[in-house]
Amino acid sequence: MSELLLVSTALGLVATFAAPWLELRGTYAAWRIVEWHTFWRGGLDGTQPAFQLASVVATDYRMPVEFATTAMQDTLRAVFALGSALGVWHGIALFALLIVGARLRLRAGVSRRRVALEIGAIVLVNLAALYLLATLLALPSGLAPKVDFRSATDIHMDSLIWSSMTILPIAPTFAVFSVVGQLVALWNSRRMKHV
Repeated sequence: MSELLLVSTALGLVATFAAPWLELRGTYAAWRIVEWHTFWRGGLDGTQPAFQLASVVATDYRMPVEFATTAMQDTLRAVFALGSALGVWHGIALFALLIVGARLRLRAGVSRRRVALEIGAIVLVNLAALYLLATLLALPSGLAPKVDFRSATDIHMDSLIWSSMTILPIAPTFAVFSVVGQLVALWNSRRMKHV
């Protein structure tokens, strides 16, 4: 197996599922919220609460989510579509690598049960690593009390309002370049077979 393919797939999975793609800033009642999101996190359809705010409100509370402009919502949908496509691509690449690895192990005489256990362990380790990285890379997110001199009746309390969004280009760029690396590795392996 090509090292480039392995490295590209690992980098693509981390860049797609664990690294932040955008920063959202907003308010809810007397809270200021700053959150770093991967493409699949939070509130695209207006029904999911923010991660930081979820530690303050009840877990079963269904919080309406609003956006300051429709352009923000459209951009978020476009980012989600790109991230979903890249996530599916990198997921398929990982699945293909697992199948190739399993076949190599079976040809080497390893029992099916052992190969299944190894594949299961690899998948669990990957999921745990992605979860830990996503948690670690989201640490710049914050929830802070908002100093407000309005009366309680003037404070908007019904929904979380995202007022600004910044796209963080590093993770999406790495996710796209990982696809290029995978395609180059596949092309090189096919070329070597024909030589």
